[in-house]
Amino acid sequence: MSTEQYDGVALFDFLSQTPESGLRKILVDKQFSPEHFNMLVKIIRGCNQESFNDHFKKCDFPKLKFSPKEIGLKERFWNDLITVCNTRGLLSPAQKSAA
Repeated sequence: MSTEQYDGVALFDFLSQTPESGLRKILVDKQFSPEHFNMLVKIIRGCNQESFNDHFKKCDFPKLKFSPKEIGLKERFWNDLITVCNTRGLLSPAQKSAA
């Protein structure tokens, strides 16, 4: 699943401005586990808007310390985040930059 079609900046703004308890209620379910959520919170706290967008687009991670369970989720983390955010209507299409 490609992240290029989504607006990572708008997603970061929503995730960083929504209280953690509210985000947990919105995101955590069978597919997006508490470990996924903990990883997301670490990423949001460890990034600014621009660096989050870069990691989101590249499907990689900032230099953070993850638990063994979280490390096991790294391969599919971004796809799982996109899936859960899409089902909740939290993703916006990427803005095309005028050249």
